[in-house]
Amino acid sequence: MEIDKLLLDASLARLHHLVPSQVELAKLVSEVVRAVTEIFGLAGAGVLLADADRALRSIAAADSSGALLERVQEECGEGPCVESFITDEIVVSEDLAAETRWPRVVPALLDGGIHAVLGIPVRLGGGPIGTLNVAADSPRVWTDSERDAMVHFGAVLENLLLAGLIADRNDKLARQLQYALEYRVPIERAVGYLMATRRTDSVSAFETLRQTARNERRRVSELAEAILARRRVL
Repeated sequence: MEIDKLLLDASLARLHHLVPSQVELAKLVSEVVRAVTEIFGLAGAGVLLADADRALRSIAAADSSGALLERVQEECGEGPCVESFITDEIVVSEDLAAETRWPRVVPALLDGGIHAVLGIPVRLGGGPIGTLNVAADSPRVWTDSERDAMVHFGAVLENLLLAGLIADRNDKLARQLQYALEYRVPIERAVGYLMATRRTDSVSAFETLRQTARNERRRVSELAEAILARRRVL
């Protein structure tokens, strides 16, 4: 898709001037998600944030497609956006119908009219705390210019979230953001430990951690800390 550069620059400039101390942080995040959807003509978009209970939790979705994209990945613990969070890299799928990487989420996404996805890590405090996720309703070749522009929107999110923390907000999203910063490190370390001991990749290790916590009805962060303290072996 050809990007309207003037429209893109105007949207980014407007979003950069949003002030978390004056407007509810969740509304500002939703504003970024809506802008991404409109600029790129997307079927949906949303944001996932690291969470103590479920490992990742949806905090914003532009529409039903964005909500579906996040809900399915949150429930299954796999998908392009989950992988983007784990690997701290942009993850691309141009045609989900041809995908073999995420067998549990692809059928539900295709049934919901989602055919292409892009996951962009959102970073704070030196590492990923979540992802910006976008979806198209047909197979789509994500161009370099689109990827670069999405990274800019991810940077806007990072700036808003950081400003929200600095403003010492006490709303729900600000508290969840603080949880994300606190729990990301033990989860990352536990994933690394499982990779070494089970000789597996980061995505599989993350899913093992998430699924075990779910089966035992424990917080992911609690299980991660137990693993690191050698009180729990998987």
